[in-house]
Amino acid sequence: MEEKVPGKHRLILQDRELLEISGVTNVDKFTESEILIDTVRGTLSIKGEKMHMKQLNLEVGNITIEGMIKQLTYAEDVKERERARGILQKLLR
Repeated sequence: MEEKVPGKHRLILQDRELLEISGVTNVDKFTESEILIDTVRGTLSIKGEKMHMKQLNLEVGNITIEGMIKQLTYAEDVKERERARGILQKLLR
């Protein structure tokens, strides 16, 4: 079985007011204060104030966000953690 290799993912933050992200696969939530984005490297949570989408192109996988960016956090990928745990358990048998 062939494993899918994630594509490239990049964040460029300018002066905490302009955020460009590549490797975007989906936008789950978008409000002025919180954005949840699925990327090729996991789910990214962005918190801030007066945020709005300047540009979105899911075909290419890019998004540009303007506003005051206060926090960027990646959620731990549960599936990847479970897969790693399964491999470790097999090795310890």
